[in-house]
Amino acid sequence: MAVRGFREPPAVFLSPMYLLYLDESGDTGIRGSTHLILAGAALFEGKWRRIRADLDALLAKFFPEPADRPRELHAAEVRKGRDEFAALSKEQRVELLGDACKLLSDLGATEVSLFGIVVDKGWWFGRNPGKSGDDLYLEAFEDLISRFDHYLKRRHQQDQPSKGLIIADPRHEAFSRALRNAVMRFHQVGTQWATLHNIVESVLFLPSHESPGVQLADLTSYALWRAAEANDPTLAMKLKYCFDREDFGSSITPGKWHGIRYRGPASSPARRTISTIWPA
Repeated sequence: MAVRGFREPPAVFLSPMYLLYLDESGDTGIRGSTHLILAGAALFEGKWRRIRADLDALLAKFFPEPADRPRELHAAEVRKGRDEFAALSKEQRVELLGDACKLLSDLGATEVSLFGIVVDKGWWFGRNPGKSGDDLYLEAFEDLISRFDHYLKRRHQQDQPSKGLIIADPRHEAFSRALRNAVMRFHQVGTQWATLHNIVESVLFLPSHESPGVQLADLTSYALWRAAEANDPTLAMKLKYCFDREDFGSSITPGKWHGIRYRGPASSPARRTISTIWPA
């Protein structure tokens, strides 16, 4: 259930806080899209005000009249020229998406880290007979927040302890409740990979037009969608170095990309595209 009247959470925590905003591209049904993309943008606390101002300025650049200005940046609508974005030429829409990617990449590794799970649905349902689309989403969610928690653990090892809070665009009430219950279960018994130590015990829900962080997660998920579904790495390449990566000075897997995972056939075009951008 959405938290009515909720705005960005204040920075009142004893430890520094990262806010992990979630968004997805594709659908969870057996039919429909080939892939489900779940993406997260982890922003350092306090940065959302600057990002809101930057996104507002970006939209004002292309829509000088406030009455014509969209309430939010929605990457798929921009690219396809839908709704208010139909007023822009193709060249302007390409420029707008490029500027949005630059806004995100300019935040730097200490202010934003991206995470993405790309799942080939046919492959997943073939390996999980009898399971539902919600099961698929929850498994991708488990994978993504495990990677986020791993990122926070590395910060702790670097004497920069931080906690994490998960914020998502609300879906239907039953699914939102399932997402919260999943986080509580991960705290009690751990995920498939590890026990969660650094993530606050629940999930907050916030409509995308009220949250600049969710809009950046939307941009991230759409960039991965274009790479996997259309073999178009243009946007993903612009965001490449925002994805979480092991330090090159690390004694364990130096330079390894932790922020991205493809789950699907070994020989698929999507795997080739993803592995070309983020080599194993």
